[in-house]
Amino acid sequence: MKKSIVFKWFMLTALIFSTMLLFIGIAQNFFFEKYYINEKSDTLKAYMNKYSDLAAKKGSEAASVELYKNNHIWITKLDKYGRISDVESYYIEVKLKNSQDILRIPMYSFEGEYSSDVLLLLKVGDEVIIDTVNIADERIPYQIQTNSIGVVNLSIANKLHGPHADKAYSNLAVGILRGTTAKAVFPEHTVDIQFPYNEQYFLEQIKEFQASLLADHAKPLQHTEEHSATENFTEYKIIIKPVVENGVKGYIFAMTSLQPVDEAISVIRQFYPYFFGFTVLCVILLAFIFSKWLAKPLISINQITGKIANMDFTEKLPVRSTDEIGQLSQSINYLSNQMEAYISQLKQDLDKEKQMENIRKEFIAGVSHELKTPLAVIKSCLSILKDGIAAEKREHYFQAMEDEIQRTDLLVVNMLDLAKFESGTYKPEMAPFEIDRVITEVCRSLAEQIQEKNLSLTSRICSQMVVGHKGLISRVITNFLSNAIRHTENGHAIIITVKDNGQTVEISVENQGNPISEEDRKKIWGQFYRLEARTSKSGTGLGLSISKEILELHQAAYGVENTKDGVRFFFSLPIQL
Repeated sequence: MKKSIVFKWFMLTALIFSTMLLFIGIAQNFFFEKYYINEKSDTLKAYMNKYSDLAAKKGSEAASVELYKNNHIWITKLDKYGRISDVESYYIEVKLKNSQDILRIPMYSFEGEYSSDVLLLLKVGDEVIIDTVNIADERIPYQIQTNSIGVVNLSIANKLHGPHADKAYSNLAVGILRGTTAKAVFPEHTVDIQFPYNEQYFLEQIKEFQASLLADHAKPLQHTEEHSATENFTEYKIIIKPVVENGVKGYIFAMTSLQPVDEAISVIRQFYPYFFGFTVLCVILLAFIFSKWLAKPLISINQITGKIANMDFTEKLPVRSTDEIGQLSQSINYLSNQMEAYISQLKQDLDKEKQMENIRKEFIAGVSHELKTPLAVIKSCLSILKDGIAAEKREHYFQAMEDEIQRTDLLVVNMLDLAKFESGTYKPEMAPFEIDRVITEVCRSLAEQIQEKNLSLTSRICSQMVVGHKGLISRVITNFLSNAIRHTENGHAIIITVKDNGQTVEISVENQGNPISEEDRKKIWGQFYRLEARTSKSGTGLGLSISKEILELHQAAYGVENTKDGVRFFFSLPIQL
């Protein structure tokens, strides 16, 4: 079954849109989560770079607070042992026994340290016992005890002591320090604790990192580390970047939460049937509209070209754009115009050919008729001479035969000239000449005929240079004047006039006589058409036809009209400028 272009484009468009939707669904199912995590990692790294600049200007704690408030990023700076650097708000100072040294201990590391009850019990002047991990010359506290309270860093303590002790920590050196609390800086109430020391999970991740460093004897990281952690069904992305500032090694520890992408994707999957159902309907509708819109000009092109194929050129394609479709429409319209012009020209040529065929038929009929009379006369004269009838008129019959032979010769010459002029291949050479001299020569050549009929010839001519073929124009004037002589009664007048019209000269030959009927005026330029001769001598019937062809070769205006006293033949020639 034949499929329309609308249907094909509809199917193609629907397939493309459906493929796009399918690709989006697959990408969202299999690649969105990974893309989301990578994007969050890149964003977190960018904030870590920003944090370094802010910390240099405002301090570590202020920089941590600003990024958390503005971007919800947990970030801080650690020293080479994994402790938060520059703790200014949450610490105690202990004056060591038997030494003048002051040990500053950040309090975020100890379990329960922010309970208001415990904090209120820890006062300046208390005797304290401090358990430490000793690495080189550094003492890292992980437990503090007084007479009434005790706080401990379980991330380290549980790995060093107890049933769950880790063998990786068995080689660590531990020690005990004793002293007196000299200073305590921390808020009295839990609600007053500021970021990052109020973020328990963030601090636990820092302490776990610190514990891992201690297990490796504080061997520094060589490259940035990334890992994930989960708490209360929430996933977090953690990045630890080694840094060196002023020759001191340390780390930037950053954490950000990841939205529950899996849960979101699961909900989206449940939503997919409704979404895809509605989308498919929209795709079908849009594909149909798009296909109709896209195919409309092509359908019009198909309809118009079908009409052109059936030779109907009345309709043209509308051109509404300048793209390839618009250019194609313009080309088809141009082709239609050209074909219409060529076919019209072909019809004219065919009509002309038919007309020429009719003319040829008429010409052959006319030639046959014209030759029939002289041949009959010659045959009759020969029969009379052969039979010896009227021997005393022998010279008369010879003269009659000679006249008919001359007339036949003239007829043949005129026929050949007419065929040459009508062929369309003959191009006369145009040159300037004096029209008055040509008229004078023609009048001189026909003076005998004028005298025989006792005609009055009046010439109203002026000396003027015209452009044309002198010989052919002379022949036209001869034909016009001969025709005038033939149709003018004895004793009447013929007038030849040359009139200057500025750019052209009009030459006319007017004779006194009967006017020409309207029917004869239409046929007078035809071949072998003759008005009834008023003399015994008549022409071949080709003179005016030859004159017409000569004047058309000169592209000259010509015609015949009845005047007050007779008939006037005229034509125009351009003046040499």
